[in-house]
Amino acid sequence: MKKKIKEWIRRYLLADILSTVLSLVTAWVIHRTTADNVLAAFVGSAMASISFYGIIAYSDVRKSLKHHRKHALRYNFVSYFKDLRNLIIEFGPSEILDVLAVRPFFMYLMPKLMGEFLLGTFVGKMIADVIFFIPAVIMYEVRKKHLSD
Repeated sequence: MKKKIKEWIRRYLLADILSTVLSLVTAWVIHRTTADNVLAAFVGSAMASISFYGIIAYSDVRKSLKHHRKHALRYNFVSYFKDLRNLIIEFGPSEILDVLAVRPFFMYLMPKLMGEFLLGTFVGKMIADVIFFIPAVIMYEVRKKHLSD
């Protein structure tokens, strides 16, 4: 189990840290310029998703390219679509739940409950992350077990 946890940390931690920073900065800027908590929650949430998946996709494609070079294989559309398929399987269920309800809800609710926008937004994002990663990790393990790359 320790090995699995280390693998998950290597896979997700950097992307989550960077997306957290970008999400908080974006939410703070929106909140400061518009004073609209709902808009700040949704735009901050969108920035979290865009940056997280950008980092994960970049990492996966780099890994795939390295694998293809090592085995003298050509990276083509089929390779690209396998990488895309893997991301959709791993994150699809989590992302639908996350982006439509969980993350905006907690990024809106926690600043209200805590009375502090930035800290509340951070706490809301962390709660949403926990909820997000449970099905994502499960789907990651299912994908590795049942689909060849």
